[in-house]
Amino acid sequence: MYRLAILNTHPIQYFAPLYRRLAQEPDIDLTVYFCSRQGSEEYLDDGFGKRIKWDTSLLDGYKYKFLQNTRAKDKVEGFWSLISPQIISELRESNFDALLVNGHNHASYLIGIGAARFLRIPVFMRCETHLDLRRSPLKRAIRQPLMRILYNHLCNACLPIGTLNRDFYLYHGVKENRLFTVPYTVNNEYFVSAANECNEKSELRQALGLPTDRSLILFASKLIRRKRPMDLLHAYRRLCDLGVESGLVFVGSGEQETALKAYVEQYRLPHVYFFGFKNQSEVPKFYSIADVFVFPSEDEPWGLVLNEAMCSGLPVIVSRGVGAAPDLVRHGLNGFVYDTGDKEALTGYLLNMVAADTELRKQMGQASREVIANWSNERCVVGIKEALSSTAFRGNLGRLKVIGW
Repeated sequence: MYRLAILNTHPIQYFAPLYRRLAQEPDIDLTVYFCSRQGSEEYLDDGFGKRIKWDTSLLDGYKYKFLQNTRAKDKVEGFWSLISPQIISELRESNFDALLVNGHNHASYLIGIGAARFLRIPVFMRCETHLDLRRSPLKRAIRQPLMRILYNHLCNACLPIGTLNRDFYLYHGVKENRLFTVPYTVNNEYFVSAANECNEKSELRQALGLPTDRSLILFASKLIRRKRPMDLLHAYRRLCDLGVESGLVFVGSGEQETALKAYVEQYRLPHVYFFGFKNQSEVPKFYSIADVFVFPSEDEPWGLVLNEAMCSGLPVIVSRGVGAAPDLVRHGLNGFVYDTGDKEALTGYLLNMVAADTELRKQMGQASREVIANWSNERCVVGIKEALSSTAFRGNLGRLKVIGW
């Protein structure tokens, strides 16, 4: 039996299914520590620009504990927004075999890492950063030696979420034998099942007030500058200029929503629909009504909406700025990858997909499902168990040497 502690900022809708899955393992005794209650109750999401409350539980099915945050404002923001020294006593009293930390960008994470090292508890690092993310030259120069110390001297193992993240660890000197893949995933079964239940696309479109006689393009994410929704709207305008009959659906809210709507009005673009923020239980039906999913984001560490769209059986068009692209998009097979900000390339791929016959889009959507099937919580469990087993072996070997074996 391995006793595993996970330290995270707050309950996150994408991580809860993995925690539930880990808790089902008979040889893992899991406890998740949260530094904030944000996400477990209604809160203001700055990206969406509104107060939200998730309509599915993020705390069922696993053991968890909220740590006291010494900051008066219990909100996940910058480095100093989360300071939870309580993690020290929790680790000291519970005899864990490992601590899995989800990054190093909050003070509580470093407190946890420091406490675990002092108590000789192995530390696993699972962060989402990669080398292509935008950083100033000065910040890169400062970060590089610090990251090498963190990953090589304070962490016993690193858990890459994908190819770019793995390259990041290797760049900072982490050896292959300390890397255990624990990919970024969603609840595949939920999205596959939800898509299968929405068999009658035309009826669902009618219920949502959408046309049934044209291909629909879907964007589902925060409407913020970094996600580049305006690139998609520009490409859609070019389709309209070419006389291509299609429609564009935006699911999400954010700072750019007003500008996007003004652009639609200025150029009198037909069949553009804004549905605003949609909760967990509502999102699958929007994947079900779409014919192609587009994610034009820049500086994106991963992009889990891409996982969701692929589980839902959609072909995808993704910018190179999306961290998940190298792992999830097979160019020409289940979608297309283009250079971030290249609106002409985006327009061309959209034209290909909208003009394609239904059977071709169906084949590409099936290819998406086949790719994402290997990017699952089951694979996460395997990676975490391999890390636990390897760390335990090295720890036992070290103790045998101490007593003279």
